[in-house]
Parts: sequence; C-alpha cells; structure tokens
Amino acid sequence: MTACAGFSTANQEVIDTGTGVSTHTVDLSWSASTTSDISGYNIYRAVYNGSCGSFSKINSEVITSTWYTDSEVTDGESYCYATTAVDTSNRESGYSNIVVDVQIPAS
Repeated sequence: MTACAGFSTANQEVIDTGTGVSTHTVDLSWSASTTSDISGYNIYRAVYNGSCGSFSKINSEVITSTWYTDSEVTDGESYCYATTAVDTSNRESGYSNIVVDVQIPAS
C-alpha cells in the first residue's frame, strides 16, 4: 500500500479547557487518503526532545474520520504526531508527514 494520509500542520491545535485544573488536548485533523480501499487511520505520538522519540499508537480502534482529539497529553511536554492509513485488508501504510514540536503549555 502506498497511499498515506498526511497531517496538515495548520490543523494542529492545543486547547486549554479552562477547568481550573490545567487540562489540555490536541486536536488533530488530516486529509483523507485517495486510495479507495482505506478503512481508517491510526494515530501515533512520540515525545519531542529536540527530535521525535519512539512513536506509540494512541488510538485503540481504527479511526474512520479524519480528526482525532488527544486528551492524554502532559502539561509542559512537547510531542510529535504521525498518522497511517489502514486498508480493508488491515494493512497499514508508513507514517505520514510527521508533525514535530507540538507544545503543551505548562500548568
């Protein structure tokens, strides 16, 4: 499989929920794959420390939309994100363009 969804860096957004306790989320969105047999996407996150560390999948099930909210981020941390496309045979593409240094505000 050669098709891959790519993040649009303009669509990365860190949101402060303003609940009194510093809780942040990262809203991610990407362009849909143009391959016809794509069943969904996986999202991967790595800690950013001047470069991206090891990526770990953060969704438990294949995502069928082109957006995801990461609510498991740590205040004051920086992250990298990547997505993969998954086809109907459950084959996964390589990582998309990697978004680096998404900074979460410190509390």
